[in-house]
Amino acid sequence: MLKNHKSYVILITGIFLFTFFLGCGKNSPSYKLDVTPFSLNIPGVDIDKYFGRVTDVKITPNNEIIVVDVEGGILRFDSDGKFVNNIAGYGSGNYDAICSATPVGSLLAVNTAGMIEFFTRAGKPVKRFFIRGQGDVDVAKNGSFLINRMYDSFRLGKCLETYDENGKLINKFRSPRCTRKGEEILDFSFSGITNDNKIVYMPATVDSGFIYDFKGNLLLAKKVKSKLRPYKLKDGTPGALIEDVYVNNDGIFVIRVNKKISTEKIVFFDLIEQYDFNFNRIASYHFAKPLTMTVVTEVYSPWYHNFCYKNGIFYFMISQPFEQLIAFKANK
Repeated sequence: MLKNHKSYVILITGIFLFTFFLGCGKNSPSYKLDVTPFSLNIPGVDIDKYFGRVTDVKITPNNEIIVVDVEGGILRFDSDGKFVNNIAGYGSGNYDAICSATPVGSLLAVNTAGMIEFFTRAGKPVKRFFIRGQGDVDVAKNGSFLINRMYDSFRLGKCLETYDENGKLINKFRSPRCTRKGEEILDFSFSGITNDNKIVYMPATVDSGFIYDFKGNLLLAKKVKSKLRPYKLKDGTPGALIEDVYVNNDGIFVIRVNKKISTEKIVFFDLIEQYDFNFNRIASYHFAKPLTMTVVTEVYSPWYHNFCYKNGIFYFMISQPFEQLIAFKANK
C-alpha cells in the first residue's frame, strides 16, 4: 500500500513538473512577413516617381492611409490605396519642415517645425499651437500631445513634455534611465500614446520600457524580455536595440536591431516584436530579407521612413528602388 502510494505521489509530481515546465517554455507565436500586391494610386501620376521624402505614415480608424511627404504634402488615400486629397498649402504653408500627421477624431494633427496644426480631413485649418525646439510629436485621442525631446535634451534639459488639447504645458519630466551623468546617449528614445492616453517610452539602447501618464507619473517600469541581448560598440557605448516603436490598440510594436549585421553607420533589422501594455511579448514578425534604417542609398537593403500596423498588415515606406508604400502581411 505504501509502495503504491509513493508511486502515485511520484506520478502526480511528474505530471505537475511536466505541465509547469511546458507552460514556462511556451513561446509567443511567430509570423513571417510576406509582401502583398497593395499599392497607392494617384490617377494620372507615376506613383513610383511621385514621393520625394516621406516622413510619416498613419492609418485612420476608418482605414484611410495618411502619407506625409516633404515635397508632396499631406496625402490621404482610401483603404484600397486610391488617392482622396492633398491638404498641403493650407495653414502656415511651412511644409519644408513637415514631420507627421496624426488622426485625432475627425481632424488631423500636423507637426511642422515649431508648430502643431489641426486640420479637417478636407484640409481646412482649425487651430494651431507654436512650440519651441525640435522633437517627435505624438497626439492623443483627446487632442493633448507629447513632445519627445530626443535631440533637445542637452539644450532644453528635459526628455518629455506634455500639453493639453489647448496647447497649455502640463509637465516636463525625464525618464529615470536618462539621469546618469555621462550616459546621455540613453536620451535617444522612442515614444507612443495608448488609446487610454498613457505614454509608452522606450530608450533605444536600454532593453526596458516605461509607462507614464500625462502628468509625468511613472506607472510602470519593466525590463523588456527579448530574443536579443544588450551589447556595446567598439568604443564601449551601448548599441541600439530598438530602431522604432509603434503603438495602437493591438499593443506595442518594436523594431529590433540585427546586431550581427549592423555597423556603426548602417543599422539593419529583420524582426518586429509585439508586446502588450505590460511589456509582455505576445508575437514576433520576421522579414525575409533585412531592411536598414540608414538614409544612405543601399541597393540590397532599403530604408524606410515610418511604419504602421492594422489587422495583420504592416505598412512600410520603402525607398529602393523607388519610394513606395509596401504592405507586408503576417503569415504563420
